[in-house]
Amino acid sequence: MSHFDINSRLSKLRKRMTEEGVDAFIALKSVNVEYLTGFDYIRDNSDPHAVLVTADTARFITDARYIEVAQTQAVDSSLWQVDDPKGKLIPKDLAELWNLADFTLIALEDSTPYRIFETIKTSAAPDLGPIVAAVNRISDPTKKYATPGTVIPAKNWVEEIRSSKDAAEIERIKAAQAITDKAFTHLCGFIKAGMTEKEVALELEYTIQKLGAEGTSFPPIVASGPNGSLPHAVPTDRILEAGDLLTLDFGASYGGYCSDMTRTIFIGGTNEAGEPVLPTEEQREVYETILAAQLASLATHHEGATAKEVDAAGREVIAEAGYGDYFIHGTGHGVGLYIHELPNTSPRSEDKLKAGEVITCEPGIYLPGKLGVRIEDMVIVTADGHENITTSTKELLVV
Repeated sequence: MSHFDINSRLSKLRKRMTEEGVDAFIALKSVNVEYLTGFDYIRDNSDPHAVLVTADTARFITDARYIEVAQTQAVDSSLWQVDDPKGKLIPKDLAELWNLADFTLIALEDSTPYRIFETIKTSAAPDLGPIVAAVNRISDPTKKYATPGTVIPAKNWVEEIRSSKDAAEIERIKAAQAITDKAFTHLCGFIKAGMTEKEVALELEYTIQKLGAEGTSFPPIVASGPNGSLPHAVPTDRILEAGDLLTLDFGASYGGYCSDMTRTIFIGGTNEAGEPVLPTEEQREVYETILAAQLASLATHHEGATAKEVDAAGREVIAEAGYGDYFIHGTGHGVGLYIHELPNTSPRSEDKLKAGEVITCEPGIYLPGKLGVRIEDMVIVTADGHENITTSTKELLVV
């Protein structure tokens, strides 16, 4: 696997810091710490790690459970200084550990829990801060001065950088999707009437790991019959019956990166008269509508397209077929280290697509208490279009 270009990531962040007039940036969100440092040994989200980036330094701190790994293999020593907290609490003692009072304006991720934000904000500001700021204003009242140690929220600074993937990231995402496609092929030969949704979900999770993934990228959705009308259904003990539509939404995690796909299949079998059970006219109509909507939306995926345009292309097809009220979520979202990243393609999104973004396209129709159909691919946005990296058939399969 190719190596990540950590230096490029830091350069982009420093450019944003300069634009915002910030002399220090702190991240505590585990996924952003991993992205900036390459430290992929994170096993929880309890904020045991933090990074500090300035114009000329980058410091990474973690607790005793991870310090050995961090110091020996996790981060590029030419770019990052690894700090040992030596019994200090992260993030409570960051102001002391990093002398935050030496900075004028500190940007802290706005996703930071409020109590932590207040702790850092209070401890970073020295008692003389207001006096210093007042003296500055007297010396030059035309300027706006921040009190030394001022902490401001930074919204999506790292997330926006993460949205466009480099070659090493795309390599991992493609590998994750290849595993996902293979798992779907296996499932189509495994699933049959009489199984429960939970049995299918367990087989799916086992198969994905057996194929080489670290695990699923999110808890899989296995929704049969009337449960299909729930976009984020949780697998239940419901038994699959001949005549059911079955929605499978799942992905793999490989090299820390996610994949995501959805297919809706039909559970076949025979009726009491021994005749084959086939999809009803309504089931086929809904399925064909979603397939047409997805293809229409996929055609709009290219650099510069607005999220609203991408969403509208498929939504119009669904509305014209009379199912407009039953498409109840956005068309897609970015995928990377997390299963849901920027950008979002929805009627309210102001995002524009950029080359290198990996995005899902997943319109759906959900008829309450009756059925649901969703088809989802992952595409890489390019300068002149997109590359669809999902290879599983979109024909309505009867299993």
